[in-house]
Amino acid sequence: MDALDQLLTNGLNKTILLVLTLSSLFLVLEVSGILPRQLSSWINRNRLNETIRLLKEFGVDVETARRVNNVSRFESISGKDLSSRVKSRLKEIKLSHPVTIGTQIVVPGNHYIDLMGAASDWNTANMYARDITALWRQLAGVGGPIANTKIDFIVTPKTGSPLLGAAVAELLGKPLLLHNPKPKFGSTKLEPRAFFDCREVPAIHARALIVDDSSTGGGKAAQLVEEIRRCGWQVSDFLVIFEPQLKTDTKQNAAERLRPMGITIHSIVKT
Repeated sequence: MDALDQLLTNGLNKTILLVLTLSSLFLVLEVSGILPRQLSSWINRNRLNETIRLLKEFGVDVETARRVNNVSRFESISGKDLSSRVKSRLKEIKLSHPVTIGTQIVVPGNHYIDLMGAASDWNTANMYARDITALWRQLAGVGGPIANTKIDFIVTPKTGSPLLGAAVAELLGKPLLLHNPKPKFGSTKLEPRAFFDCREVPAIHARALIVDDSSTGGGKAAQLVEEIRRCGWQVSDFLVIFEPQLKTDTKQNAAERLRPMGITIHSIVKT
């Protein structure tokens, strides 16, 4: 029996030594940047999950702490003050004469807010991006209406305000994908790079946050959502600076069109 105990003890010691050796090896490889990104992400994800489990066991409100941490670096401003500030800025780029608006369903309007044009300037795009992140703080902070605040990347229509999307992505510290309304090339298999300009293709089940200057009828956004999901990614929220109400009476506005798709559009002001 003593010999068996000794054998088991030696086996256990060797197992512990092997685990410690592998752990040390993984740590060295990760710190040196040699460890493959997918493996590093898997290790860190499991390490994070174990930490969260332990915190919950000790009674820590992990979700509240996560929400606070995710938005603490963004400007804290009341919804009313943010709306007032944005309305003042939009007046400077408002064209006050009759226009027609829409790509699929064209409707007449008595003015046009050219934020798409104004946001072609990087400084202006940055200014409005700070407004978007202030809105995000309200939505994703403690008590905010967004349930799943985990975001893996930002996506913006290339035919919308790509610089605004880039500025928001930089502030949120997330990769940016630009959506092409038509695929750049044909492919015998589903190829995300045909529909999206990106440095790296997000992993399957990664979560997107759509950002643009505005959305009137939601046609571009609906196509974008379909292609995000076709690539195996998730999306539920769409952030814009302003939301035109020209098509609201006929229920052909963006909010109505996107709602059945499980997408909520969040705007700072409605015009």
